[in-house]
Amino acid sequence: MAAEIDSQEALLQILFRTARGRTSWDSTAIADEVGCGVLEAEDSVDRLKSLGILTPAPGTENGYTTVEPATALTRLLALENELTEEWYRGRRKRQTAIEELMKRFPLHTESATSAQIEILMSPSDVNDFLEESAADARTLEQAMHPGGVPPIELIDDMLLRDAEVLDRGVRLQGIYARHLATIPYLRNYLTDVSREGADVRLADTLPLRMILIDGATAFLPLDPQDSSAGAFALRSPEVVRSLSAVFAFHWSVAVPLGATRGGGATDLELTPEEQVAVRMMAMGAKDEAIARHLGFSTRTLSRMISRMLERLGVETRFQAAAKLTHAGVLDSSSTPAA
Repeated sequence: MAAEIDSQEALLQILFRTARGRTSWDSTAIADEVGCGVLEAEDSVDRLKSLGILTPAPGTENGYTTVEPATALTRLLALENELTEEWYRGRRKRQTAIEELMKRFPLHTESATSAQIEILMSPSDVNDFLEESAADARTLEQAMHPGGVPPIELIDDMLLRDAEVLDRGVRLQGIYARHLATIPYLRNYLTDVSREGADVRLADTLPLRMILIDGATAFLPLDPQDSSAGAFALRSPEVVRSLSAVFAFHWSVAVPLGATRGGGATDLELTPEEQVAVRMMAMGAKDEAIARHLGFSTRTLSRMISRMLERLGVETRFQAAAKLTHAGVLDSSSTPAA
């Protein structure tokens, strides 16, 4: 046969009609037989195989067997259905795995705004959290202790944990209720941890127990009136940022450990409003900002400061700050605003 082939479609039809009697599917032989190019013949044979009309049959003379188009179509549809069902089964498994993964291992990023809360009911849970937090701290740990005397047998562990944190370069700030420092073994602990490098201050009153780690994690009691009722760990930079402001306020009016309480102006000789005012002045705050913070008018603030200076026996704010610094109420690095 030497007919001229005008298209691949015509070549496919010719090859299918002659398939049963064909003794060879060699592309060169087909090209010579039908008058087409070798590559065109090869492409046509591959096309018949992809359609399922021509299938390999090693036991036959020419190595292939032909299949009716209707049968080939049925087989392809069945295969398509099988592959589709398999895909859907795999999809359901993947969906189930995704849902379980999100439930059991929620993803958190630096920009996440949702708070993660872990309830700590037993003393062992609380202790485990504190141990893990101390191990994870990298830059800053702030603690507020209004009361609740820890057993003496825990003091060595507390000091060891704090020393390890300080050795890693983490800054420790602790505010303790003043009455805790009257207990001999707690006073010794506070003195020892101060020598290790911690910043320790005392306050007459504190609102609740609180520990803040690296500005991202907070430890708080479930019941502020009963710290033995359990606690919760809160992981949220946004929320901890506000709690840090609460800590900073109480830190500013607390007195460094070892500061004298008599023989000069101390925090006990100042009202709470005066304590806040003098510390804000030392940090460079303007009168307008101090008055706004205290809820005063600037005139009321000015009268309060004048009375305070008169009571301290000084004439200027700088002299007041110097006297309070000498008494241990202010840090020596503080400088009053002009």
